[in-house]
Amino acid sequence: MERTNYNWQQEINNTIVQSLATSFGLDFLLLKDKVGGDVDTTHNVRENIWATDTEKSNYENREKYDKDSYHKHQNYININKNGKQRKLNGELKDSYTGETFSQNDKINLDHIIAAHEIHNDPARLLAELNGEDLANRESNLTFTNETLNKSKKADSMSDFIKRLQSQQVEIKSEINILESKTQLSDNERKRLASLKNKEKANFEEMVAIDIKARKKYDAEIDNKYYTSSKFFSNTASSAINIGFRMGTRQMLGIIFAELWFELKDSIPKLISNHKSNFKFDSFLNEVGDIITNIWERLKIKFKDFFTEFKNGFFGGLLASVTTTLLNIFLTSTKLVGKLIRESWNSLISALKLMFFNPENLSLGDLLKSTTKIISTSISVILGSILTSWLNGILTFPFGNDMALFIGALASGLLTLAMCYFLEYSSLMQKVWSFLNKFRNKYELTLQYYQNVNQELDKYLEDLTKLEFNFDIIEMQKFVTSLQATNSEFERKLILNNEIKRNNIELPFDTNDDNSFSDWLNSL
Repeated sequence: MERTNYNWQQEINNTIVQSLATSFGLDFLLLKDKVGGDVDTTHNVRENIWATDTEKSNYENREKYDKDSYHKHQNYININKNGKQRKLNGELKDSYTGETFSQNDKINLDHIIAAHEIHNDPARLLAELNGEDLANRESNLTFTNETLNKSKKADSMSDFIKRLQSQQVEIKSEINILESKTQLSDNERKRLASLKNKEKANFEEMVAIDIKARKKYDAEIDNKYYTSSKFFSNTASSAINIGFRMGTRQMLGIIFAELWFELKDSIPKLISNHKSNFKFDSFLNEVGDIITNIWERLKIKFKDFFTEFKNGFFGGLLASVTTTLLNIFLTSTKLVGKLIRESWNSLISALKLMFFNPENLSLGDLLKSTTKIISTSISVILGSILTSWLNGILTFPFGNDMALFIGALASGLLTLAMCYFLEYSSLMQKVWSFLNKFRNKYELTLQYYQNVNQELDKYLEDLTKLEFNFDIIEMQKFVTSLQATNSEFERKLILNNEIKRNNIELPFDTNDDNSFSDWLNSL
């Protein structure tokens, strides 16, 4: 019968309106998804993706790079001095070639991660760390020959290695030419030494040194920023803001949907009633009735509004935190941000239903309701993906609006189809019926004591009838009549009638007051 009387037109209308009012329509007013989320991360700022204008402005207005200040740092001076002494002792190795320096070799103390790169690193500025201190950490300083250091300049290690590898054929050719000469000028001897230093470069070792230095450098920046009050306050602020907006979206979505449902039925009737004989007073009265009906409808749903706000708030809060954590490692797109938000919103509702089960549903009904929530979330996600895809295709005027409507329509129809299948499919009805047979130990215990109580009540009722010939209904009438009396005389008459009706023998005459007193005295 249910499947026969299922009002598809009404259900399609309701589902699509709900979809338009919440997950699609109000998103554009209350929730602005951004590439990279709403909190700055070291990963994103290095990709020139900024969540806040403040941090972007700080980076754009940074101090200019001063080479001298970086090379006059005290730690740089101390390590350089110590290295020169170790070279004199024959203990210093060239980190980029692996050879031990001779006393006549010219050595340079190199910033593994170039000082220029560190100074202009947006992640360093985000973490508010001093560039000169970072560049001159012992983990970022190493000795190499003067040729390689000056060739490297301010390049990153990876760029320097690529450039040097591309020159190897030319370097070897020039070395062969110079070595074939019987006599070399001073410039040629210097040129040959320089070329041999470049040829000796151990690229694998250079890569390993760079990886090790960057690992410590990045760890120091990440540790400083992600444990800072700035990051925590920005994350908390963003989470609360998104949570509030998400809760508001869910609540307003239901309110707007309820308004539409009421107006959809009332407006045609209003027009029909007044199109031929319009009277202003009558029109205003009917409009007032519509507003009253809307208010009554909203009052009935008030509890649902508050529940949706709470679910939306916690869903938005957790979605914001999840998006921020995701952006620590990679950059989220606008679509990913929306999918995370919609997933958390439905997951909160499903978890609350599963763990608290406020309606005390049996196992099958509980899983059916939870599955409906999750399937609705999947429908919204698929609709959002479709909308995003269509936005890239429908580039003509009003194309975005059309994409939005098609996405909402698809989401609504998918939701309806999934919920109908879960509710009315013969297969799923068998599944829910089977699961409903299972009860947990608390339900079994409760059912046991309920059965015991029913049997006990039945036994006591039979016992009173058998042993005392006791009519519970007549006794109830007797008690009611006594409670309804207003005087002692009336109570006396009722009691005397009951005594006579039940043939009760008393040791005194009920009609003689003195007889009762004499009996009491005799006791």
